[in-house]
Amino acid sequence: MRNRRRALGALTVLLMAAPAAHAASAGPAGPAGPDRPRLPLPWTDDLTIDRTGNVSPDGSVTLYGSYRCVREGAGYARATVLVTLTQDGERHGLGGYNAVCDGQRHRWLIDAANVGPYQPGPADAEGTLLRFDAGGSFVPVPRSAVGVEREVRLVGGDG
Repeated sequence: MRNRRRALGALTVLLMAAPAAHAASAGPAGPAGPDRPRLPLPWTDDLTIDRTGNVSPDGSVTLYGSYRCVREGAGYARATVLVTLTQDGERHGLGGYNAVCDGQRHRWLIDAANVGPYQPGPADAEGTLLRFDAGGSFVPVPRSAVGVEREVRLVGGDG
């Protein structure tokens, strides 16, 4: 009788945890719904882009966000955040931010000058967390770990 209770209790815990784990990994288009935020798992790579960025009168753009890059074993722990911005048919890479794969959440900032005729208003941003893995070779090989797209609002600032 005692073993049946233990087995039933363990099964109940597993069944209760399964929907929460599924919702956390499903992303914005999954069962969590399009309006609910995606819940990143603490042991996976993750990348976010803030909803607002800055643009100066000369078109210089600053975007912000956060990342988490998980260290995989004793391997090479280097990564880069790359961001591309599109507004009114203009599409430009803004550059990169050197990331560290230590499992902690970090903020990133990319400040790009002379990239295009950007102005205050809505724009689309695409971000990629690019990992560099040694993979048994002398030269680290880049691989895309996480990609994210987001509509951002560029806000005017001082030039």
